[in-house]
Amino acid sequence: MTSIDLKYNPYTRTKSLCIDGKEQANDVLSKLCGADGTELSEWVANFFDSVIKHCNDAICVTFSGITRDYDFLEDAAKKSKCASDVRLEKGNVVDVADRLTELKELFKKMQEETPFESLKSDEVKRLFEKATDSEFEMAVVATMSSGKSTLINAMLGRELLPARNEATTANIARIHDIDGEEHFRAESFDRDGKEIEAVDPLTPDEMNRLNNIDGEHPASVVEIYGDIPGIESTNIRLALCDTPGPNNSRTSEHEKHTMDLLNADYKPMIIYVLNGTQLETNDDSILLDNVARLVKSGDRQSRDRFLFVLNRADEFDPDKGESVAKKIDDVKRYLFEKHGIENPRVFPTSAKLAKVIRQTQCNDPALTSKDTRFLKGESGIDAFVEEERMHFTQFADFLSPSTDKELNERIEKARHDNDEDALALLYSGVPSIELAITEYLSKYALPAKITEGVYSFKEKIDALGIEAQAKNELAGNEQKMREMQKNLSLIKASLSKGDKAKEVKKQIESLTVKYKLDVALASVGTKLLSSFGSTIQDMKKKVHTDTARAYIQNIKMRLPKITADFTSSVEKTLDVVMRSQAEQCVMNYKKYVEELIGSVSYDIPAASILGDVATITVDEAVDAYAHEEEVKVGSHTEKKSGFGHSFLRAITFGLYKGEKTVDDYETQEFVDFSKYIDDILYPEIEKFEKETRDVATNWANDEASKFKIFFLGKLAQLDVAIKMKVEEMEKTLSDSKKTEKMIAENKRNLEWLASFTIELDNILSI
Repeated sequence: MTSIDLKYNPYTRTKSLCIDGKEQANDVLSKLCGADGTELSEWVANFFDSVIKHCNDAICVTFSGITRDYDFLEDAAKKSKCASDVRLEKGNVVDVADRLTELKELFKKMQEETPFESLKSDEVKRLFEKATDSEFEMAVVATMSSGKSTLINAMLGRELLPARNEATTANIARIHDIDGEEHFRAESFDRDGKEIEAVDPLTPDEMNRLNNIDGEHPASVVEIYGDIPGIESTNIRLALCDTPGPNNSRTSEHEKHTMDLLNADYKPMIIYVLNGTQLETNDDSILLDNVARLVKSGDRQSRDRFLFVLNRADEFDPDKGESVAKKIDDVKRYLFEKHGIENPRVFPTSAKLAKVIRQTQCNDPALTSKDTRFLKGESGIDAFVEEERMHFTQFADFLSPSTDKELNERIEKARHDNDEDALALLYSGVPSIELAITEYLSKYALPAKITEGVYSFKEKIDALGIEAQAKNELAGNEQKMREMQKNLSLIKASLSKGDKAKEVKKQIESLTVKYKLDVALASVGTKLLSSFGSTIQDMKKKVHTDTARAYIQNIKMRLPKITADFTSSVEKTLDVVMRSQAEQCVMNYKKYVEELIGSVSYDIPAASILGDVATITVDEAVDAYAHEEEVKVGSHTEKKSGFGHSFLRAITFGLYKGEKTVDDYETQEFVDFSKYIDDILYPEIEKFEKETRDVATNWANDEASKFKIFFLGKLAQLDVAIKMKVEEMEKTLSDSKKTEKMIAENKRNLEWLASFTIELDNILSI
């Protein structure tokens, strides 16, 4: 058996592979473990089979890394074609749970103790706080009458959100998990983001009132704060977002919010709740088609972020041949055949049982006598405890081994304590969903936050270290001092001449977003027309008037989703194009600094003379530039297009008000629907697409101009900063006492940097 030692660091995305104690070269490493910089989840599926083929032998793999990646390896080992020839063992496997807290404490220590003023700047603080923001949003969407509100109330442990048969979620409710809170409070906002009122405490009656679309000041978003008991949020706080259902979105903004979460770079979770008793009715095809696209993108996280909840699983009737296992297979087949979603994670639940048990446990005043009778009924606690078919935990086979172990330990404890309420709650399936959410946060959100937090200031630390080391080499070295003085004079002369500054300014001024934007927007425009085309493709040319009205109803229902997906894609495109421009500007900025120093000597790192003045990151540039402008994309693309109002009104009333199409044919009871599509719908869709592209292009060009002005200003600031730095060093080196003082201070700075760097590296260590 061949011995394999695999080490993977998710923070630095570095890996090493030893076979029988011999470290493998890069070509072998890339062949067996993916290209440089790739995540373990991207190549782990084929790892064991590839290594066995390479070694032509059974293997024992010892892994060092984080728990998440060990779970991935364990899963891949089980699914390997050569599973019998694989043994997997733990080396140094660490949990990341406390690393984010450690990083925040280390950053606070840096702010208090660092001798470098630049590390205390508001800019550094802002970038770090933005990178380590502990809130992680997750959307809950559902088919009609699926019990979505009941599921969320079950997770909250009390009746809070409206839960009626008709479509009731008229606004977006975002529930922020704050551990330890004894009650919930809320703040409501209109569609322009203006606060309407604060409610404390929040009761079901107050929530119903806030959700009233016919009120004097209807709320568009309700921000709710309180404890979600089943979710662990010590390191990352969950924001549970309840959005209007597929058939009940008041505005395209509500639809777009879900699409924005779907397309977000940080890959937030999406929980899709299905009515187990009515699988193929009222589904949101556009959303599910987008889910399929993302699931097919390839990496493990893209699959893990979607949870499908098969609610009302307790209502299946075994006497009619219904079973949970069969229904899960039906869901998987339905999602694959109709939407192309492969291997979905499906969790059967009884949200109602979980909700009522938790209401009982917390003495929720909203608990009714009917709810109490439900617990004692034939589908209540006794049934879930005694009947194995109601043990929904047995179907939570997508949980990692460590999380599955925790779930089983909870079950064993409830059995040992004869706690039937706790046991039935676990079997209801809701705690399994909560564990899957907690698992996702620890697997993906935490490592990402840690990495982003470190790199928000690490480049500055590295540059300051290079500068401090260069100064340290001056101690007692007259030749080094003379070389430094000479170099400083040459840099000063180069600055005064200004040739290099003119060149880089010209490069920045010549940057344009037009070509990239035109290509990208044409792509999303094609997607819009394709989505609309798929909506109407089955609509026949000549139909009965009643069928025509049904067609219109179908279009009315799906158009807000199509346009929400389009506007979300436009905004995403703008973000990508503008960030691309930022990257180009940063590259030109850094090149300017390197060439400025390079004109003196190509052996001198820019940071050795300029310290962190020589650095600027893309995130730093985007944040400094964009934080005052970030709201503009949505307001322009949505509010100025007019599609969300005038065109939807045309769709709503067009056939009935221009019932000329219907009226002309009413005597024959038929409608030429293709004429309606060609004469009214397609022209309006194309007009909307063009108007939105024009607005987006104009906005982007305007922002690009401002962006250039910003960067030219940064270059001017850089010239001033470099000049000041050079003059300061010249004065110091020309005065022996100042030089001695600088070297002594620099020695202390180096000691601090060395100590701090060790602590920082420990955060990222495996």
